[in-house]
Amino acid sequence: MSESAECYEVVPVGADWTGSENVLGYPNGLDKGEYISKPALDLILRARTKPKTPHFLILDEMNLSHVERYFADLLSMIESDEAITLYCDKKGADGNPENTRGLEPKLKLPKNLFIIGTVNVDETTYMFSPKVLDRANVIEFRMEAVEMEGFLENAAKPELEELDGKGAAAFGKAFVDAAKIPVTVPADVKAAYDAEMLLFFKVLQAHGAEFGYRTAYDAARFIHFYKLLGNLAVEGKPWFAGAFDCVVVQKFLPKLNGSESKLRGLLWSLAHLCSASRELDEDKTKRAEQVEAWAKEAIEKGKSKSSDDSPSGILEKKFGGDPKAAPYPLSFEKIERMWRAVKANGFTSFAES
Repeated sequence: MSESAECYEVVPVGADWTGSENVLGYPNGLDKGEYISKPALDLILRARTKPKTPHFLILDEMNLSHVERYFADLLSMIESDEAITLYCDKKGADGNPENTRGLEPKLKLPKNLFIIGTVNVDETTYMFSPKVLDRANVIEFRMEAVEMEGFLENAAKPELEELDGKGAAAFGKAFVDAAKIPVTVPADVKAAYDAEMLLFFKVLQAHGAEFGYRTAYDAARFIHFYKLLGNLAVEGKPWFAGAFDCVVVQKFLPKLNGSESKLRGLLWSLAHLCSASRELDEDKTKRAEQVEAWAKEAIEKGKSKSSDDSPSGILEKKFGGDPKAAPYPLSFEKIERMWRAVKANGFTSFAES
């Protein structure tokens, strides 16, 4: 979707990044007329000059340093949609501000800027705080054996440059416009969405891991665009389970981490929710009663299971051991991996499972 290389910037994150100057630059202390810029800031400023064109800031290996330190200002702007001060602009003799450093003293993120971070997890990297995860969708890439087999049969590096700019005309402006407009959950799944969100909230809340308004807002937008981009407007075509499965695995599960004693009951409760089919009543009052009963049942399931049990037993009993047969297969499979990790190590997190 980028018109040219001017529309994106790949910024390698350093292990020594401890402040925002690595992203937003800093005023030259020896020359009051100069502001030392950085590639990320340059991209932001370029994005402001072409508001209908998408611009992408790509932070490579973004967890080599604490994201909350070097990205604090941008996280604040994402949350508040307010401008931040790059430097203090002194006033002249007439009392008016003097712009002495070549750029405006305040910066606001343009709506056509999109931020992507690549992450690997090992002993040299840092985990993300809820502050970061609340503002992101975590997409996990895993390779299956069949994919590796296919690569080995035809080992070749993809020619990514052949894709450069091919989607700019068709998708660029539409992508920016979509990011700006308010959206609502499609009417055909609104009741199911409300029920599932409240159900997962109640279960997570029982373990002190509930989500907030931002997560609910982002989830609603995801559901909207899942249907739109998947061309799923066919009446009666089942698609909501696939969409909400992504919400669970991208927004709810990434914030889970801790010891076996902390997570055992919660993981079991979530495994139950992701493997149980639910039929909503058409009456709104009865739906509320259903959600309350389902939440109570899931919480009780978590309390009743011992550390020797395994969620894989649910699959054997209900689906013959096939995780893809579960209503939320992506989420169930991830929960199972987290369970195995917490059993083996006494501790687990989303990133390490």
